[in-house]
Amino acid sequence: MGRLNRDMKLSAYLSGLIRTGAFWVPFGLGGIGTLAFAEEANPGPIVELPKFVVTDSRELPPPESWRYVSLPGIEVLSSASDRTTRRLVQDFQMFREALDVVWPMPATLNTPMLLVLCNRAREFDSFRPAKSEDGPDLIAASLYLRNPLRGAIVVNLGSSVVNVAALDISLDEMLGTNSTQLSIDHNKQLYREYVRYMLSRADPRLPAWFEEGMAQIVMGMEFNPKWIEFGKIEEAGTVSAQAGMVASMNAMAAQQMAASGSAAGESADSGLLPGAPAEDRDFNNALARRALMPMDRLFALSHEAVEAQNPLGNNVWAKQCYAFVHMCLFGEHGKWRKPFSAFLLRSTREPVTEALFKECFKMSYKDMAMQLRGYIQFTAYEAQIYRAKDRSSFLTTAKVELRDATPAEIGRIKGNTKQLAGRTEDARTELIAPYIRGDRDPQLLAALGLIEHAAGKPDRARRFLTAAVAGKCSDPEAYLQLARYLYADALAAPGAKDNRFSPEQVQAITQPLLAGRVLPPPMAASYELLAETLLRSGTPPTEEQLVPLVQGVQIFSHRLKLVYQTATLCRDAGLDEVAHRLTDFGVKNGRDEASRSNFQRLKASLRPLPTPPAAGSGPANAPTATPTSAPTAATTK
Repeated sequence: MGRLNRDMKLSAYLSGLIRTGAFWVPFGLGGIGTLAFAEEANPGPIVELPKFVVTDSRELPPPESWRYVSLPGIEVLSSASDRTTRRLVQDFQMFREALDVVWPMPATLNTPMLLVLCNRAREFDSFRPAKSEDGPDLIAASLYLRNPLRGAIVVNLGSSVVNVAALDISLDEMLGTNSTQLSIDHNKQLYREYVRYMLSRADPRLPAWFEEGMAQIVMGMEFNPKWIEFGKIEEAGTVSAQAGMVASMNAMAAQQMAASGSAAGESADSGLLPGAPAEDRDFNNALARRALMPMDRLFALSHEAVEAQNPLGNNVWAKQCYAFVHMCLFGEHGKWRKPFSAFLLRSTREPVTEALFKECFKMSYKDMAMQLRGYIQFTAYEAQIYRAKDRSSFLTTAKVELRDATPAEIGRIKGNTKQLAGRTEDARTELIAPYIRGDRDPQLLAALGLIEHAAGKPDRARRFLTAAVAGKCSDPEAYLQLARYLYADALAAPGAKDNRFSPEQVQAITQPLLAGRVLPPPMAASYELLAETLLRSGTPPTEEQLVPLVQGVQIFSHRLKLVYQTATLCRDAGLDEVAHRLTDFGVKNGRDEASRSNFQRLKASLRPLPTPPAAGSGPANAPTATPTSAPTAATTK
């Protein structure tokens, strides 16, 4: 691939923004060496799986035909034609590469995702959230479904135009548009939902206004194999070619009618062409003639608000988020970036108020609204352009190899997606169908185990999960939930004195945890359960057992309970240097006085560190701990 010529400042700045909600642990493993430890779960005895009895012939859906492709971190299930699927997926692959250039994200956000491409509206409707209300405000273009551990995107390829509830049709005649209809760009919808999914993985989650503003900016990114343009907005007054033609012809017709006089009883707009479907416009056009919402309401809306759930189209909230974030990133030679970073950081930790805003931006909400209105009307900004330094390409267009999806893949992907949509019974039916027909794929068994657990059927869930883990499934949640069952067993009947866990119980619990922790996405709950298990052990922890815990703290450093537990275990294992570093970190970054006091008391219980030798008196090649730093974007691609 060719070398990339780019200005690193914005890429590094954006990469840092998604760390604003978390602390970065400034230490390495210290005295803990790189140790080998078993991470594979013991298959154990053969498990007798549960049986399902079908009492109604309508319970099982008939076998379906879908196409399947696996991308890095994404499984795609499509009912569209191979040509349509291949074109969209190839474009999506290049988009992901381009996004990684302009906005490098931490590996913890690159989590597995499901992508379902529906060629028919009825297929798409089967994935709609169960609690959603039908109505004109529910725009059927795509769905973004998530829970804390997994996510899915569903795209409706069955229609290129959707009906919406137009809030303002006063400009339709002049612009030649019909604001009750919206033209859909499926590629851009996929970009937007993907960015929302990636940002939703941040812990703690970033505010809705930031997620939407960044999603809108990324939707407009232009790219090809040789260059990327990021942050560019359309010219003021931009309309589609169809809308422009309709407006011109209607204006001419109106003039002719006025000159000749309308026939008696003839409507003033008779003979005029219907408006073209409106398009999703950039903020400078969408907000040019609209009042802005108050800044306090802009920042107050949650991810669950109606405006945030239905941002497609010229939604004032979504476009104002777009304008604000774009101005702070690209406007006035980067003038707003520093106060913007401070405001974003604090908004993840404390309630957003005008006082907080003034401390960061040195102006009131009213002054910022005036500043933003000026930016919308006269947008002075600098977009970022990235080019290959030579004639070769730095973005690839890998061939997409589609194949028929197996029944297990269809049932698992559709079932997991419907479960995310709250359609639990439909999800269970999708998962059961291939199982009853004889499929024992470990991934399918894992999904069945998790849905049985959610349904409050622990015995059945446990048998499915045990078989899935024995089959080395790739779902980390299956390993975590099985470990939770084993932890509950040990808690109910501790095997060591003083209600402590025996070595056998500790090993049984930690085996699936260690096996699952190497699978994406990393889960804080796995490390927290590992810490709880070791704290309840009847024997002191070993260095080998603490290696994964310290690594977990580096990933989830904002989980101060995990930091505290790991520091306690390091103290008990005699790892004094690491224990001191962890307690120092907790004292510095505790969110309140009570938290900091706990770390101070723990630090007081630690053995003092030996006085370091005077300069030049130690061995010439004495090992030192290498500080861990946040990854930075590479200078070549």
